[in-house]
Amino acid sequence: MIPSLLITNELPVVVNDRAHNIINGNDAELLAGARVLFACNAEISWGSRNEDGSKIDLFASYDHPWFMGERIILLIQVKSGPTYGQIMGNGFELTQRAKLLAKRTSHEICVIWVDRVVSKLFWAYIHPNTALTNQFYGKHHRVNPAMRFDIARCQSKYLPYKLGGAGVIIARLAHPIGVARKIALRKYRELSRQNILCPVIGKVEFTRMGWRHMFRKARSQKDKASSMDVIRQLDSILIGIPTNHSVTKTDYFVSDNYEYRVVEHLLSYEKVKLFDGGITKEIKVIIKLKEEVRYPTNWHNDGMLSQKINRRVVFLSAYHKNL
Repeated sequence: MIPSLLITNELPVVVNDRAHNIINGNDAELLAGARVLFACNAEISWGSRNEDGSKIDLFASYDHPWFMGERIILLIQVKSGPTYGQIMGNGFELTQRAKLLAKRTSHEICVIWVDRVVSKLFWAYIHPNTALTNQFYGKHHRVNPAMRFDIARCQSKYLPYKLGGAGVIIARLAHPIGVARKIALRKYRELSRQNILCPVIGKVEFTRMGWRHMFRKARSQKDKASSMDVIRQLDSILIGIPTNHSVTKTDYFVSDNYEYRVVEHLLSYEKVKLFDGGITKEIKVIIKLKEEVRYPTNWHNDGMLSQKINRRVVFLSAYHKNL
């Protein structure tokens, strides 16, 4: 049966101007709440009148991805429209004004920016010391199921763990390179049988990928020796908070109706010490990790999403250099 009431009426024309800011902003907030609920398997509540006055639009709570029995508590402020952001390439730029309105003295807040025209959502985590400038965020800041792991990473900077490898001393062995390599390999195999929990990124796997990457033929003997030094203390270093943590590379690809996000992480620990020839000095240890998250391409419409999200973090390399 052909509909008879609206078929002769003109289709609605959506207006994205200042006069419609209230209704468009409310729709953007509803969309953000729905997407975060699905992306993080979260419980969502809307801010009260007092909380809204403090620029808290949404509360989200979800299970911590790697600390079992604990919850992530996320305060969210929703922004939309060109005043607060714009899509740039595969990421987006959050404006100074959006950060100024969101930034708080006593707590962090997650800003979710909605492009109302194409219904794309991005997030940015604003700390009390975040610089108030326009800032570009890469494609790994899209709102999707990988976000639950990213938020856990952002909140990890205040965890009660040793910072920067403090207290770790690496003693350089006076063995021939062949013997030192055997010692490092024995330790690496031991690590591959353990579950090393890095507080900023979760369980780290040690596979053949990392060993081959560090000891490929094209790498110099000096760099290989540096890696062998670090391997013997990798577990002691990784269980602490890095001095700096950055994302150096992000790739997406789609296969069999699943989207894969592949991210390389660079962790630096600047309080580790090296004992060499009777002299102890502080060094910087650099650790590279590869994270891969898989989820359905149509994740926000999937009725059995929880069983379809997978994640692995694999060790790539480690070495040290002088500060």
